Amino acid sequence: MKNLLLLAFVLFNLAANAQKSRKFKLVDEDNRKVIPFANILFNDKNYKGTSTDIDGVFFLDSDITSITISYVGYATKVLIIENIKSTTITLKPIVSELDEVIIDGENPAHRIIRLAVENRNLNNPENLNSFTYKSYDKVFVDLNEDKPLNDTLKSVNSFFKDSYFFITETIAKHKYLKPRFTEDSVIATRTSGFKNPNFAVLANSFQPFSFYEEYISLFETNYLNPISKGSTRKYKLRLKEEYIKEKDTVFVISFKPKANRNFEGLEGLLYINSNQYAVESVDATTFNSGKINFTIQQKYKFIENKYWFPEQLNFEIILGDGMGSFKYIGKSYLSEITPNAPLKKYDFPVVSLTLPDKVEGRNSKYWNQYRKDALNKKELRTYVLMDSVGEEIKLDKILKWAPSLAKWRLPLKYVDINLKKIIQTNRFEGVRLGLGVYTNDDIFKHVSIGGYAGYGFKDHSWKYGGEILLNVPGERDISISLNYNNDLRETGSYSGNNIDNPFTQRQWIASQMDAIESFSLTSEMKILRNINWSLGFNTADVTPLYEYQFVNTGIPITNYSNSEISLGIGYHVDEELVKTFGVTTRIPNDAPVFNLIYSRGLENTFDSDFGYNKLRFTVDHSFLTKGLGKTTYRLDLGYIDSDLPYGLLFTGEGNYDKKLPYVVKNYFQTVTPYEFLSNKYAHLFTTHNFGRLFNNKGCFQPDVLLHNNFGIGSLDNSSSHQNINFKTKENLFLETGLELQNIIKIPVLNLYYMGFGAGGFYRYGSHNLENFRDNFVFKLSMGISFK
Repeated sequence: MKNLLLLAFVLFNLAANAQKSRKFKLVDEDNRKVIPFANILFNDKNYKGTSTDIDGVFFLDSDITSITISYVGYATKVLIIENIKSTTITLKPIVSELDEVIIDGENPAHRIIRLAVENRNLNNPENLNSFTYKSYDKVFVDLNEDKPLNDTLKSVNSFFKDSYFFITETIAKHKYLKPRFTEDSVIATRTSGFKNPNFAVLANSFQPFSFYEEYISLFETNYLNPISKGSTRKYKLRLKEEYIKEKDTVFVISFKPKANRNFEGLEGLLYINSNQYAVESVDATTFNSGKINFTIQQKYKFIENKYWFPEQLNFEIILGDGMGSFKYIGKSYLSEITPNAPLKKYDFPVVSLTLPDKVEGRNSKYWNQYRKDALNKKELRTYVLMDSVGEEIKLDKILKWAPSLAKWRLPLKYVDINLKKIIQTNRFEGVRLGLGVYTNDDIFKHVSIGGYAGYGFKDHSWKYGGEILLNVPGERDISISLNYNNDLRETGSYSGNNIDNPFTQRQWIASQMDAIESFSLTSEMKILRNINWSLGFNTADVTPLYEYQFVNTGIPITNYSNSEISLGIGYHVDEELVKTFGVTTRIPNDAPVFNLIYSRGLENTFDSDFGYNKLRFTVDHSFLTKGLGKTTYRLDLGYIDSDLPYGLLFTGEGNYDKKLPYVVKNYFQTVTPYEFLSNKYAHLFTTHNFGRLFNNKGCFQPDVLLHNNFGIGSLDNSSSHQNINFKTKENLFLETGLELQNIIKIPVLNLYYMGFGAGGFYRYGSHNLENFRDNFVFKLSMGISFK
């Protein structure tokens, strides 16, 4: 009897809770797309109401009798609750012009934006000392059916009828400690087509965590935030609506770049709450962004009666602008938010995205706890369909290839093929064909033994080598390698270019080589956060393959032996590492990167002929200047304290070649490869990208880049180097160039453009050449663009 009474009590409470609130979804009457952030006013409650969330969902308590729904660009609708027969409510779109409104001599939207800018530091959640939260993320890929499909994609779409191409879900715990410590620890992940995925896709990693930075970075493009200083001069702003929400007022402001303003901008709607003039929600889309269209939606809530914090983050990426475009949609729901959590920097691992080996999978108990809603029919069918496809084509097995492919290795049974060794080209060898084979985890886990051989068809010579590589498991990324090489090395130690990098123009034009037979032992690891360390020993017998003699203490020599020990330290400011597909990757950013390499020549060690100290120091950094574009620079310093043979000095800083006149960054564009020789130098390479300075729409949209490069150096005992031509640059070397990128754009698969550009460079000052025309160099450039 007691059990029956308990059961009846439970059922009564469930029924009562079910009747307490009703769930509705608001959609566009024409295209059935959800309408986020619409205002819902309770007509019988003074200034009370709610709003739809990012998914267009809202809830009504049972005591609400009527509501008024309003949203910018739609007709306002008044509804009696008892007359609503469906859980889906529609709004009819209406035409709304984006015109400025002037009241008492000022656009009211400008006043509200200025107040929002003044309160940015107060409302930015990343200005909290720390916080933690959990998130449920869902990302899926589908065809963009808003555009017509070609015949091929129609047949593909029929195969994926009522399903997506891909879906993945992730539950993660996030930690943040000011100023830059972050960790995303995956609790559970599930991906269609894979039984045990070794990756996780977090929807909130595709967009900024908050909408308060001066620039909103999307797909490595920086868009000016409408909530930034001076934005009222560049954005067309209009106060579209304002309404009372309990004790506060919500201002709905539309924004769009003004005509004839050439900058990367956004358009959409901002909802500013008068409580601290904080962003309550935002719906923003990239403006005139070509073949990639990015939309972000963010919804915030006021927690602890003190802080505004995101609770929903969505994105939609549409890639392609015609037949066959795809859309990538991500949704992130935040919960268990704890501001100012007691965290210390020692609580954070080196890798910010961590995926435990035994992460929970598809049967995890967490899914029902953290999912916003149960999976719909289309999502469930995606799992069923793609899981069967994944089983058929062995997607989990293919996924295991990722760590090898990241090293340019093709994995086979027991061995990997080094793709870099198959074909190479340079001016000395001509075409070089070869093969490199390395054992993989099928034989030894964490140990790889391999070798390579290659033949140059111009120098008619074989090269070969071998390696034993040990990778120590752990977040320190420790590796130890033992190498033997009988190969070529380009003269000079300027930039680290070598015969093993077959994909750069600078390598293709390499023509001055030393033959080396060397043994080396190298170790690399991450010793501290942001700091990489390397230690190595190398001994080599060197034979210059060009006419040359080095006069050492009055004795001319050609061949020599050299042994050295080297120490390298790299410091990456604001470094963020993620480990996915079994590979640790550094997320690119504009923060400074410092690198220092010190080498000590060990005279008489393994018959080494020279003792010396060699230093090379570089700084790479990029920064934005508001309204003017992006500046990138490299400062490069080198120093050797002794008189050494040509091949051990600094040269190779030029990349001018008449047959392959391409722009290569961090090189002198008007200097031939081996024009200068130094044992001390200082170089500064600067590039400023003004963006699309001429036009931000239409067919002609070149990026305008200004290059300024400077160099100075010296060579002690230049008379020691016989039978070879070179110059020194005791006086300052100067060159300036103007480059237009993407002058010609060729669409590829309707997804992106292959862009072709051109530039002119001029050398002047002390190293100006006698013939005026010889100082001017015309160069080509190419790259990928979405706009």
